[in-house]
Amino acid sequence: MDQQIGDFFGRWIGVTAHRLSHLMTKSLQKNGFDMTHEQLVLLMIISREKGINQKELAHKLDRDKTSIARSISKLERDHKVVRIQTADDKRINNLYLTKEGLLLLEDIYPVFQMVRNQLKEGFTQEEVDRVVDFMKRLTEKVIELEKKL
Repeated sequence: MDQQIGDFFGRWIGVTAHRLSHLMTKSLQKNGFDMTHEQLVLLMIISREKGINQKELAHKLDRDKTSIARSISKLERDHKVVRIQTADDKRINNLYLTKEGLLLLEDIYPVFQMVRNQLKEGFTQEEVDRVVDFMKRLTEKVIELEKKL
């Protein structure tokens, strides 16, 4: 084996993803927002894709439907999101931001931008672009390999 398990890039991707999520949650909380990074991501997607349902959301985030439902329930209790049943199938709920949820996203955006800018410090735009390109290609490769199983 020419690489130690600890040196494999998959490990570092996982560690980095976890640390980024933790950093964003701490930044939100330090700035007075009682929410997690995951909840922020949900709000951002629901904002962009008005009427998305929980199943689509779970698929988009590659998360199980139960954890998405729990997070949505919290956001709904906090009056940030509303679920509206579809006329065609009462089992399907489309998700929309409430006015409160939309205002919250607007308030959070400067914190999001601040963390994003801090993360980019010390990296050239070319380095950032290369990492993003690599991650996209790696994700496509993983999906391709999964389909073969």
